[in-house]
Amino acid sequence: MGRCAWSMKGKHRGIPLLLIIAFFGALSLPVLQMRFHFFPEPENTENRELAQAPTGHYASLGEFAEGWERYAVDNFGFRPYLIRWNSILKLTFLGVSPVPSVILGKDSWLFYHSEALADGNTINDFRGTIPLSQAELVRLQRQLEVNQRAFAARNIAYLVAIVPNKSTIYSEYLPDNIRTFRNTNRLDQLVAHMRQHSQVKILDLRDALFRAKSEHPVYWKTDSHWNSYGAYIGYVEIMRQLSAYLPALTPVPVVADAVRTERTPTGGDLAHMLFLQDAMAEENDTRFSLDNAPNPHQMGTLVFRHDSFGDGLYPYLHRNFKELANIAPFAPYRFEAIFEKHPEAVLHVFAERYITQAIHDDFYYEDEKPGQAVTRLQ
Repeated sequence: MGRCAWSMKGKHRGIPLLLIIAFFGALSLPVLQMRFHFFPEPENTENRELAQAPTGHYASLGEFAEGWERYAVDNFGFRPYLIRWNSILKLTFLGVSPVPSVILGKDSWLFYHSEALADGNTINDFRGTIPLSQAELVRLQRQLEVNQRAFAARNIAYLVAIVPNKSTIYSEYLPDNIRTFRNTNRLDQLVAHMRQHSQVKILDLRDALFRAKSEHPVYWKTDSHWNSYGAYIGYVEIMRQLSAYLPALTPVPVVADAVRTERTPTGGDLAHMLFLQDAMAEENDTRFSLDNAPNPHQMGTLVFRHDSFGDGLYPYLHRNFKELANIAPFAPYRFEAIFEKHPEAVLHVFAERYITQAIHDDFYYEDEKPGQAVTRLQ
């Protein structure tokens, strides 16, 4: 009897020890994953650069510790999966977005809250809470006129086209708690100011996209960008505007009845930010073909300065120009390098949220763009 009791006691003693080992083993797994990456993880989809491991010299121990803390937070083992589970729980049970940069709208629409990532202004633009001062409007006007004069002196057409934020075109799907503060926003101000005080024309694509959305979707539900049909509508308006300077330019026609809307299983960039791209289908994917459309007269070179909205224009612009010379969205114009390309036109396309940055060249980043016969001007 005594030996049996001792044996049972020893077994019970071993169980807590195993639990303790398992507990600390589980705690160490994220650290081991962070160091050795023994389990595959999804790529970063947060629309920002994750913190890198601190290197070099630091002014203080506190600054050094903060650097490692940022690195650990951004690169914690299994972090994408933890974010994903958190997203599923909050979306399913609370009906709220777990990520500050993504707004959960009505009818499964997602909107980009760019202010959360210091990536321009989407919600502030919609609400009209950040009006441009008169001095700022004059400064924007002068910068546009400097560009215009430089290109006009070489008989190069120059066009600035501004793509509206998704929240501007589909505001009816924003949450009810996001309301306008004033009736005019920065784009309204800039367009009105330029019409009154300058000969430089800005192509405001809002009206064209508002009209087109009654026929087919023009933006994705799970992405911050326009879809292929929205980009096509923008292309048509750009060609019409440029044809005032280059009459040979005509847009490739597409019959509205030939456009179809499809559901695709993978969500867009906003679904990626939630790490739910495979769980949120995209319902506004538009498909159509230009294969049977007549080929328009093709001109030489277009210098194309753009942000991510410009990516969707490449398939159409290639029908009108033999070469597209790409400039990153916020890179200053290097006029001599541009003139060496002997372009017929310079096209600058950017999102509404970047009005001041894009015109003032306030920041710059490199990003290779798709397309055939595309060169980068350095």
